[in-house]
Order: sequence, then structure tokens, then C-alpha cells
Amino acid sequence: MRKTPSGLEFQTAPGNAEKAFAFLVLLLSLGAFMNLTVTGPGWTQNTGMLGMQILWSFLYVITLVLFFRHCDKPVRTLFIVFPLITVLGFAFASVFWSQDPGLSLRRATALGLSLVFGVYLASRFSQKEQFRLLAWAFGVCIVFSFFFELLGLNPSQGYPGWYGVFDIKNELGQAMVLSALVFLFWKKVEPQHKALAQTGLLASVLLLGLSRGMTAVVVFVVLMVLLPYLRWTLRKSRRGVVGGITFLLGAGVLSVFYMATHLEDVTSLLGKDPDLTGRVPLWIVVTVMALQRPWLGYGFNAFWLPDQAYTSRIWRLLTWTPPQAHNGILELWLELGVIGTGLFFLVFAYYVAKALSFSRQNPGPDSTWPLAFLIFLFLANLTTAFFLQGNNIYFILYVALATTMYRKGRETLAAQRLTTAGQSHV
Repeated sequence: MRKTPSGLEFQTAPGNAEKAFAFLVLLLSLGAFMNLTVTGPGWTQNTGMLGMQILWSFLYVITLVLFFRHCDKPVRTLFIVFPLITVLGFAFASVFWSQDPGLSLRRATALGLSLVFGVYLASRFSQKEQFRLLAWAFGVCIVFSFFFELLGLNPSQGYPGWYGVFDIKNELGQAMVLSALVFLFWKKVEPQHKALAQTGLLASVLLLGLSRGMTAVVVFVVLMVLLPYLRWTLRKSRRGVVGGITFLLGAGVLSVFYMATHLEDVTSLLGKDPDLTGRVPLWIVVTVMALQRPWLGYGFNAFWLPDQAYTSRIWRLLTWTPPQAHNGILELWLELGVIGTGLFFLVFAYYVAKALSFSRQNPGPDSTWPLAFLIFLFLANLTTAFFLQGNNIYFILYVALATTMYRKGRETLAAQRLTTAGQSHV
């Protein structure tokens, strides 16, 4: 048994089998290789694929066994992420007003088990080990994405751009943005793997361009501009940090205002039509539907149900069949209403504040990783929706960074207390 300065007790370091298991879960949570089976028999919008449900159930049983076996105080450890547990609790509570209580319960359970895996990942593996596991997972996606495209193994859906090992090109682009971030930070955390990390970074950027997912490209560019600015700002005094963040928020508001008033010019520059490939009409319709049940929503994951009459009407009106609102905020509003959406963003703002504080208090090369990931999470959800999605790497990493920030914060505090105590005895 080894005890960290934060007071949490764990067994000895994870072995190769445990590392392989964590790698497998991360790879599957990326949605990789789903393009081979997503259109096969047995799949529907509200039931999913039976085979994948069985596989995830098996993986979560192993997760629970490993978590309770290696953690001395599992319940206490889970409550490290109590703010996220409150959001999870609201998702479970939506069962009582959901249009499909069984579906909401099943999806909320998957979200809860994803939370457990996120806590387990950050509790059992150091930040370096997490980056290494993520690098392996994204490395597999990169290699096979080139392999699938160059050999024509990925069935095209008629849209320009590469799909790789994903079902749609936007998923490839989105994954490659995160992949680039992972390799960028891994290069700094473990310089001995610099050449491998740089190769992964360049391959990620290349696949991002080949996907022709302009939203992902914009997110990547914004992140590459923001990160150096934030590192520079967070090294300043508290007043300098407040001024720098205020300037950044002001610039963001002005940018949004400019894009809203010059939408046609902006979309033309990005090679898009003014309605953002049907997203603007979708957002208008979704807003109208959300206003029908504004406070509590339709239930967690219980709006886009094919057997609902309004769903068919929406799809006929839009002349395509969106399975989500293509905006994380609107999707939350549909599912959990104003109350649930407000709760989610209250917790999100809390972790952004924690990430800012974490970046200032920890001088290590990975200190800005939580902030970088949270910015990515918010920006990516402006045109798609995965804020709260079970069996999903983005939610798993959200939980993992929340756990990591808590543990490192406790360890830093414990070290400071030891230093103070040592000085008082001198």
C-alpha cells in the first residue's frame, strides 16, 4: 500500500495488464472503428448497438473491480469530483420527467460509470502515464486512419474530406484537435519521447487538414493562439492576470459580435454557406422546441427519439436527420432544461477557475493542460454536442483532470505544510 500526500491510499503501481485495459477503454471511448458497424443491423437512434452495450458493460465491471480493489477508500475518492456528481445526479433525476425514462436511466448509468473510470484513471495513473496512454490511443487512430483512407476501407458518405476510423469527418477532425494537444503536452512532459511526440503532432495536424472539418480547424487555430497568451498572462501578478483575462473575454465578445453581424463574410472565408451546413435552421427549431419545456427539458438523452411525432416533423422540415442539436448548450437545454444547463455551467466555471489557479500554482510543463482541455471542450461544443455523454473520452478526461487537480492541489498543500513545519522547528 502506498499513500500519497493528499491522503489517498492505493496499491502498488499498475502493471502492464492494467495499462493495456486503460488503453483499450480510452481507444473505444474515442469512437474509433465505429464506422465499420454503426450502419449494421441492430442499431437505432434510441437503443444503440447491443454488442457495444455488452462490451461496455463488461469493461465497466472490470473498472469497478479494479477501482475497489486498488483504492482503500473508494467512496471518499469518488467524491473528489462532487461538483460533477451533482450534475450526474440531475441527469438521473430527469428520469422522473423524461419522455423515455428507461433510456434516460440507461444513459445516465453509462455516464456515471464513465465518471468512475475517469476517477480511476487519474487515481491509478500519474499525469505522465495518462499522456502516454492517450498518445498510444491516438497513435492507433492516426495509423489506422491513414491505412483505411489510402486503401479505401472506409465507406464514403458522399462528403469531401477524410473520415479515417470514424463515422463522419467532423469526428476525425475533432479527435485530431485533441490528439494534437495531447502530443504537444506529452512532448513537454516526457522530453525523452520528443521525436515520437512531434511525429504524432504533425500527423494529427495533417489528418485534421485532410478531414476538411473547418470547425475543428478553427478550434485548433484558436487554441494555438490562446495557449501562449494564457501562459504569458498567468505568470503575471494577480492584477495582471485579472487584466489579461478581462481583455481576453472582451476580445471574445467583440469577435462573436463581429461574426454575428458579418456571418456571410466569415462563413465565405471558411468555405461554408451562411446557414453553416444547415446548423442555423436547426438551432432555430431546437430553440423553439426547448421553449416548450424550458425549465427541466425532455429528459437526459430523451429528445431525439425517432418514434416521437415532433422528431419526424423536424427532420422533414430540415430535409436531413440530425441526431443532436449540434450545439452543446442547446442540447443540454433540450435534455435538462434551464436548471440543468445552469448547474452544468456553474460546475464548468468552477473547474475553469480551478484550472486557472492550478496553472499559477504548479510550474510543471503540464500545468496548463486542464485549462487547455476545458477551452477545447467549450469551443468544440459550439457546433456539436458532447458535454454530457457516457462512454465518451471527452467526459472521461473532464473527470480525470478534475481528479488530478484535486490530488495535486492536496499534495502541494501538504508539501507546503511540511515546509512550514520544518521551518518552525529551525
